[in-house]
Amino acid sequence: MTKLIPILIEGKPVVQLAQLTIDQANDLRSWLPISSIRNMKHQGMELKDCISFETYEYWFRSNHIQSFNYETILDF
Repeated sequence: MTKLIPILIEGKPVVQLAQLTIDQANDLRSWLPISSIRNMKHQGMELKDCISFETYEYWFRSNHIQSFNYETILDF
């Protein structure tokens, strides 16, 4: 799984769920409280489904490490 690079909006790093695969975006949406997903304006465009990069990074590490450990256990 490739990690997204954040966009700086109002000095805060954010990512768009639209940048993820459908499966990853759905997984992340089910994990997040709905209030953490926001629409933001950046350079005159409205970006939908934005979350803080910090939240995304935590989810990415948790999701990536869990699947890695699971695959490692099955290899034995």
